[in-house]
Amino acid sequence: MQSNFNRAKRQPAIRILAQEYSESTLKQQGSGDFDPAFIITKLGAKVNRLVAMGLLELMERRESSSGLFWTGRIRDPSGLHFFSIGTFQPEELQIQADELLARFQQEEPVRIMMVAKSSMRQSEEGSIFTGLRPEEIRIIDSKQYANLLIEACDSTMRRIEAFRNSEKIEQTHSEYKKSGIPNDLIEGLLLSRGHYGEIDSEFHKLNVLRALAIAEGGSNQTELVNENTNTEEINNSDEIINSDEINYKETITKYIETNDGPNGVDFESIVDFCMKNNGEREASEVTIENMVEDGELFEIKFGWYKLVT
Repeated sequence: MQSNFNRAKRQPAIRILAQEYSESTLKQQGSGDFDPAFIITKLGAKVNRLVAMGLLELMERRESSSGLFWTGRIRDPSGLHFFSIGTFQPEELQIQADELLARFQQEEPVRIMMVAKSSMRQSEEGSIFTGLRPEEIRIIDSKQYANLLIEACDSTMRRIEAFRNSEKIEQTHSEYKKSGIPNDLIEGLLLSRGHYGEIDSEFHKLNVLRALAIAEGGSNQTELVNENTNTEEINNSDEIINSDEINYKETITKYIETNDGPNGVDFESIVDFCMKNNGEREASEVTIENMVEDGELFEIKFGWYKLVT
C-alpha cells in the first residue's frame, strides 16, 4: 500500500469555508491510475484535500447492504459541509463516528475540525453535490475554532484577490504569471473562468467578514458592513434587531437559560417570549437564525434549541 502512495504527491489540505466548496460543480480527474482528482471552486481553488471546521449539526448511523456507515453535517459561518464515514475507512474513524453520534444524541453541542478528501457526485436528475471523506477528526474548543476560521479567511481572501486581478487579463497561463498571480492559483483560476464565467466575489468576501467577526468575538452577520459591499438588505435587518425596545440576543439567551430542558427550548416559545417583551416576530426569527449560524445556538432537532456553551 505504501508504494501506491509514493506514486502520487500527497496534496495539501486547502483551508476553505463551506459555501465556496459546496457550490462547486467542476471536477478535474487526472488521466493516470494514481493521479489525484480535484474539485475546482468558483474562486479557483483546486481541492483534493481540505480542512473543514464548525459545529456538528447532524450525525446519523445507517446500515446498507455493504455494512454500516455514518453521515453528518458541519456548519461554519458560511454554510454546511456534508460528510460520510464507511466501514472501509480506518477503525479509528468509525470509533470516532460513534463517539460523535453519542454526543449528538445526548444533545451536546460539539465543534469539530476535520481533514478530509473532497468528493463529488451527480444525481440521476443532474444535480451535483459535494461531500467530505474524513481522514482525521478532532473536537476543538472556541479558541482553536477561531484560529481555524482565520486561516480559512486568509486563504479565501488570497483567492478573491487573485480572482479580481485576473478579470481584465488575457486568459492564459503566461499572462496570469506575468501579472503576478500566484503560481499555485493559476491553473485553478483558468479552469474556473472557463467553467463558471463571471462570479460575484463580493458574496465570498461577505462570508469572510462574517467568519472573522465570529472568530474575533461573536459579532452578528448584521454587523458585518463593509463600505465596498452591497449591504442594503443586511442593514435593514440590523435596524430591526438593534431596536431600542429589546435586545433580542440577550432576551433569547436568558429565556433559554431559564427554560432549558432535556429537549431544549422550542422555537415558538422563544418567539412568543420576545413578542411579550416588546419584540417583533420577524426580528426574533432572524436573531434565532443568526445565532444558529454564528454557532451560539444549537438546533438539536427541528425547531428545538440549546445554547452552545
